[in-house]
Amino acid sequence: MASFRRYREGWRAEVFRRGVRKSATFPSKGVAVAWAGRVEAEIMAGARGEIPNLTVGALLERYRREVSAHKKGKRWEEVRLGAMLRDKLAQVRLRGLDAPHVSDWQRRRMEAVSSASVRRERNLLNNVFNVAVHEWKWLERNPFGERGKSVRRPRDGKPRNRIATSDELEALTAPRDDLSRAVIIATETAMRCGEIASRPKISGRVARLVDSKNGEGRDVPLSARALEAFSGGIHLAAGSISTLFARRCAQLGIEDLTFHDLKHTAMTRLSKILDPWELAKMTGNRDMNLLLRVYYKHDPEETAKKL
Repeated sequence: MASFRRYREGWRAEVFRRGVRKSATFPSKGVAVAWAGRVEAEIMAGARGEIPNLTVGALLERYRREVSAHKKGKRWEEVRLGAMLRDKLAQVRLRGLDAPHVSDWQRRRMEAVSSASVRRERNLLNNVFNVAVHEWKWLERNPFGERGKSVRRPRDGKPRNRIATSDELEALTAPRDDLSRAVIIATETAMRCGEIASRPKISGRVARLVDSKNGEGRDVPLSARALEAFSGGIHLAAGSISTLFARRCAQLGIEDLTFHDLKHTAMTRLSKILDPWELAKMTGNRDMNLLLRVYYKHDPEETAKKL
């Protein structure tokens, strides 16, 4: 059953059916009543094993509200979901969703963005539909995820092999401002922009990250140059670092270089002085195959000298 009560400057709706409890606040009672009706219908449809008569857009909206909003990477997901809500796919009814709809969506995206972007968007949609299948019982199968039963993903492209040259790094760090210090830290430690922007606690020659991309904290050893850069302070958010970096590259005429490429740059340099296990521990890379294939570079001539 649904109940409604005034809550500050709006109305709070509470739904409790078949052991499922949900609540939300809305600006008017009419909107609250409409929401409660939809939620009750969804719960009952799930209890009967039925696919609710809702659109893909309704699924994306619910995922954005209940799942993405609680993630560290919510900004990226919310932007991507917003774009998906403007696509024709969002108008398709879940009851009629099938492989041709997925294929049409993928074709449209391949015409607009790179295959790497399409793969990232498919990963997001795969998670959305997994939640719909296994948690919300809105669907019986995931049209984006079942191997052999879904539309084939775009082929994986070659990993980026772009690293910054010494001249480019000198130009990027010339202004001696917050962005320059972030660039220095990235190239000295292989830290990501989000990790740099989190303002880790510095203890001696170690930056202590409470939380990193893989969900765990870690201690990052600092060179004297990185320690000096941290002492100058970084007063930028992760998104601002990426945006300002792209802008500075454009101003300097530096092409095809992203802030994330500085991680590759750092790991290429660090691979000459650290063994793979030390490098993995320092950078938080769990996948040693990825580390060796993508990041860990060696000079065959230098290797030959050791033989």
